[in-house]
Amino acid sequence: MRIRLFPFAVVFLFAPMASSGQEKGDNPYKEAKVGDYVAFKMTTSVMGKDIEMTMKQTVTAKSDTEATVKTAVAFMGTELPGQSSKIDLTKPYDFTAAAMQGKQKGKFEKTGEGKEKLKVGDKTYECTWMSGKVVADNKGMKIESDVKVWFTKAVPLSGLVKMEMKSNLANVQMELTGSGNEK
Repeated sequence: MRIRLFPFAVVFLFAPMASSGQEKGDNPYKEAKVGDYVAFKMTTSVMGKDIEMTMKQTVTAKSDTEATVKTAVAFMGTELPGQSSKIDLTKPYDFTAAAMQGKQKGKFEKTGEGKEKLKVGDKTYECTWMSGKVVADNKGMKIESDVKVWFTKAVPLSGLVKMEMKSNLANVQMELTGSGNEK
């Protein structure tokens, strides 16, 4: 089913841009604490229908060398089993490699960048934005997209505040709904 590809495609598409906001050698999980989380709402428009999904990433364990992050997703009102991943804190974090997980190949071409304030809920974030064109291949399915991403160091873990994608398959909007520490 094509719709299943979108959560993975979206992460793949914004990852090269979000990682460009890091300083070389940075690992945003290095400063994270157990309980730190970031939550998003994503709306995908496919063939005239809107499909909503939520995603929450939470640091569940941490040592000097490794962080464990659990990703929980609710899709069309149904919570899917959460997945945990381990992040090596001794190395710079590669958003692209983490997002691709060997499944997608693609090319990103930057078309613009700048700074902008974004208000999400009751908070205003000083963001860096980047736009670009992405051509990706997911198991033989070609995905061509125009993407714009806003990110800031003020948001833990990914730094992502908002993402908009218009592609040949669907339009996707992803926005931060919350962040902080649950402890």
